[in-house]
Amino acid sequence: MKKQTAATVTNAIDAKSEEARKDALFEIRSLKKDLAQLEKELSSKKSEVTDPAFDLVHSAFEIFRHTQVMAENRKLNQQIDESLEKASFKDYLDGKGARVLKKPEGWHWISPAGEMHYLGEASETQAAAEKLESIITTKRNKPKVAKPSTPKAAPKKIAPKKVAKSEESKDKSDVADGNAK
Repeated sequence: MKKQTAATVTNAIDAKSEEARKDALFEIRSLKKDLAQLEKELSSKKSEVTDPAFDLVHSAFEIFRHTQVMAENRKLNQQIDESLEKASFKDYLDGKGARVLKKPEGWHWISPAGEMHYLGEASETQAAAEKLESIITTKRNKPKVAKPSTPKAAPKKIAPKKVAKSEESKDKSDVADGNAK
C-alpha cells in the first residue's frame, strides 16, 4: 500500500515538474523575442527604444521560478524514494522479529534458539536489515552436524503361541472328518 501511495504522489510531482518545464520553455522563447527586439532597437540609428526592461526582468524571474520548482520536485522525489527504501528495510526487520531496544541500545534479533544478535544502531535500518539477512542465510546454509546416533534396541520378536498338541490334533481330525465348526 505504501508503494501505491508513493507512486501516486510521485506521478503528481512529475506532472507538476513537466508543467513547470513547459512554462520555463515558453518564457525562454518569450525572452529570446524580447531580447531580439531590444537588439534591433538598439542597433538602429533611429534610437526609438521602448521600455522592455520590465518584460526582460519578468521573463527571467519566471524562468528562475519554474526551474526552481523542477529542482525542488527532483529533491522531493529522491526523498520519497529514500523513505520508501528505509520503510522496506524496517518492514523486513519487523517481519523477521527484530526490535529496537533501549538497553542494550539498537536493533536486536532473538533467534528461535534463543540467541540475541546485535544488528546495528537504531538509525541504521539498512545495515541492520543486511546483517539480519546474512545471519539468517548463514544459519540456513550451515551444514547440519550429524549427531552420534545411539543404536536403538531391536524390537523383540514375539514367538507365536504354542498350541497344545492335543488341541491341534483334535482340530485336524475335525477338519478331516468334515465336522468343522
